[in-house]
Amino acid sequence: MNLKLKILKINKYNEFILQDQDSKKEYSLILEFYDINKPKINDILLLDERLLDKNYKGYSQPYAFEKFNDSDKNLNETDLVGLVSKDKKYILKRVYG
Repeated sequence: MNLKLKILKINKYNEFILQDQDSKKEYSLILEFYDINKPKINDILLLDERLLDKNYKGYSQPYAFEKFNDSDKNLNETDLVGLVSKDKKYILKRVYG
């Protein structure tokens, strides 16, 4: 299931403070973004809730993302992330983490 997370704060070392828009629960993740402008406060990330679960076998820090392109194959649902910024929408793939 995808969570809709609003970026509340961006700290040193790419630590993003995120808030689930439904439950209002806050999370802290180290995130890296390649080939796009770095997300800003109030942007929205849509990601699989398993990426927040420290008991999930695929959990890792940091997570790194780059633009998804149509030639990418063999991706799991946890590999795809949405980013909605003020002026753009991106589909990203997880490349690390």
